[in-house]
Amino acid sequence: MTTATRPTVLILGANGRLGLAAAQAFDAAGWQVLAQVRRAAMVGMPARARLVPASVIDIQALSVQAAGAQVVVHSLNPPYTRWASEALPLALAGMDLAQQLGARFMLPGNVYNFGSDMPALLRCDTPQRADTRKGRIRVAVS
Repeated sequence: MTTATRPTVLILGANGRLGLAAAQAFDAAGWQVLAQVRRAAMVGMPARARLVPASVIDIQALSVQAAGAQVVVHSLNPPYTRWASEALPLALAGMDLAQQLGARFMLPGNVYNFGSDMPALLRCDTPQRADTRKGRIRVAVS
């Protein structure tokens, strides 16, 4: 496959643990990887990945640099001390970006939104009963 025929993925937060693993996996699967970063690439970033040093909040600039991406992977995770102020705005910015690009939005999950009494087996229809601040933020993101 040539660069022009490979599917393209934009990974938001490509220098984090999840972002870097996603970049490696998509690259290994033959995708063209656009790696949104705030600083130089971490060790292990695929050599074929194209770094995109734009802010996630600047959707216009990022959408220009990521034109053609079919998938946007949201792997941004602010420190827990800043979740209340940053998690939802970052997720919404990622969703807006994916919509502007006409791309599928991938948001990795966690279990905060199911609450402390969640069952041992979670299913698609398991009710979200968040009982913590982080859980309520996660429900708002989804």
